[in-house]
Amino acid sequence: MISLTEYQKKLSKESIKRVNLIFGEEEYLVKTLIDKLKDLYPLRMTWGDELSLQEFERTILSGGMFGGKEILFVHRSLDLLKQVKDIKRFSSFLEKAKDKFIFFYIEGKLSEKDLQKEPYATLSKLGDVISANKLDKKRIRDVVKNKLQKEGITIEEDALEYLLSASSYQLMLLKGETDKILLYGKPQITLEDIKRIVVADLEMGAFDFLDGLFLKDYEKAINSLQSALRSGTHPLQILALLVSYALRLYTAKALTEEGKSLEEALNLLDVKHPFQKLTFKNYLSKNSKEELYNLLRSLYLLDIAIKVYYADPSTSLRNFVIEYMLNEESQYYTEDTGDQDRADLEP
Repeated sequence: MISLTEYQKKLSKESIKRVNLIFGEEEYLVKTLIDKLKDLYPLRMTWGDELSLQEFERTILSGGMFGGKEILFVHRSLDLLKQVKDIKRFSSFLEKAKDKFIFFYIEGKLSEKDLQKEPYATLSKLGDVISANKLDKKRIRDVVKNKLQKEGITIEEDALEYLLSASSYQLMLLKGETDKILLYGKPQITLEDIKRIVVADLEMGAFDFLDGLFLKDYEKAINSLQSALRSGTHPLQILALLVSYALRLYTAKALTEEGKSLEEALNLLDVKHPFQKLTFKNYLSKNSKEELYNLLRSLYLLDIAIKVYYADPSTSLRNFVIEYMLNEESQYYTEDTGDQDRADLEP
């Protein structure tokens, strides 16, 4: 097994294996891997929870889109791999895919014990097993600091701490924030710079937006969303923040149903600062597990509409929030693209 960061350092046409298994929750790392894979071969993405095993076998035995080698990246592979009953037959199909490099991606954790079970054990024999687990705070801190240093920019310690805390150590958010710093063009960044050019918009807009949405103050939600977008906060940053909060709130609800106390659940989700805990408790008191599940389900569709079908991010996010507030079926996704069944997925 190899970490995704180490895997990317060695990635080349010569190193890539025919069959690969990726697992973990760090979406940003997986996104950067996909970008790098696209530089090697044409890449086709599919979703394992939409395919039967027979459909998948037909896919891997079919020719590539461009008549040559290609990468097949299978999101949400868990449901697909659960269908495997005859592991020898499945293995033989994978080995016949001479013109494809296959990446199975499971958006969650797998233990060493899990990897010893089928079909993971066979997949590990056929290729690489790559972990994309969330980076710890020290590693995220180093990633941000090193990125700026490579561009000739130094950042004061208190400014860095403020940036990391305001972004909740979310790599997807931090990427956008560091890009803003690079565009700012100043060789040394102070705390006042961070408050002025980066975090102020995010705090006053996006976090007010979360308050409005989760506390059901919908006038505040739509007004703060408009303010954040007007001030230059990218809609995908807001979407990433919303998904992060919704997922942690849903998980907290699930953990308490399993018998853990709310304090234990929040600690497991790394919600430890007193103010942050109070915020989460207020959000949890206003939202049921079913409401959070439905929100996550809709957010997944919104993400697909933007990233796969190129819907306008700002317009789509605004429409989504309005439709959500009205508790109606979202209309940002109107075309029959075959993805409506994703609305019934587990988050």
